Amino acid sequence: MAVIGTNIAAVSATNYLNYNNTQLTKSIQKLASGSRLADPSDDAAGVAVSGNLSARIRRLTAASQGAQDVVSAAQTTDGFLTTIQNILTRLSELAQEATNGSFGSSDRANYQTEFATLQTQIDSISSNATFDGISLFAAASISVAINADGVTDYLTLSTVGSTTSLGINAVSISTTTAALSSLTLLNSAIACITTRRASVNADVSKFNFYITNINTERTNVTSANSAIADLDIATESTNLSKYNILLQSATAELAQANSSQQAVLSLLK
Repeated sequence: MAVIGTNIAAVSATNYLNYNNTQLTKSIQKLASGSRLADPSDDAAGVAVSGNLSARIRRLTAASQGAQDVVSAAQTTDGFLTTIQNILTRLSELAQEATNGSFGSSDRANYQTEFATLQTQIDSISSNATFDGISLFAAASISVAINADGVTDYLTLSTVGSTTSLGINAVSISTTTAALSSLTLLNSAIACITTRRASVNADVSKFNFYITNINTERTNVTSANSAIADLDIATESTNLSKYNILLQSATAELAQANSSQQAVLSLLK
């Protein structure tokens, strides 16, 4: 039927033109951003899921960093304990040598001077050992999150390290008898330090496993989020070409539909 009032072909072509233009614009937005969710209305559910996954990834990253900081604190503690252990070993060596009754008073005094100096050094280490402002030789603990859900664990600190806590603050090697007595106490102190080191390094091992678990989960969650949020460039490039061609086609057909109405005029001549 030949009509003038309504150009159905032009209306249809216009609808396709608008649709293809919208899809082309969306493809350009996605390719420019690299995200499937550049227009959230395309996948409202995906936006919600991706938002939750992104937040979890950030929390896991923070948990991993926190656990690594605790490991660093534990390793720093073990470093101080190692130094104290070395000093205790030297003290026991001096005590053993001081059991020699053939030493003169001046020689024995020299041994006692070094012995007392090293005792002071132990107390200096235990008093001043800190990590980011936290005393590492205190009756306390350092807590940290070990997952993205607020579960925590802690690094146990201890006062073990000073001469008082080790039971050697009053030890002397100024006499043969005192030197013999000090050996037992020094051996006990060394055993105490090595036990403390074992505990600290057990915590290091524990937190390293936490870090491995956290990083594994973060990798998996990141992969899941990528499947939702990241754009498949190859597929979207194909869509870009498709809608670009369809837009040009719809534009040409609209022009054709508009010009076809001119034929009706020939019926009026």
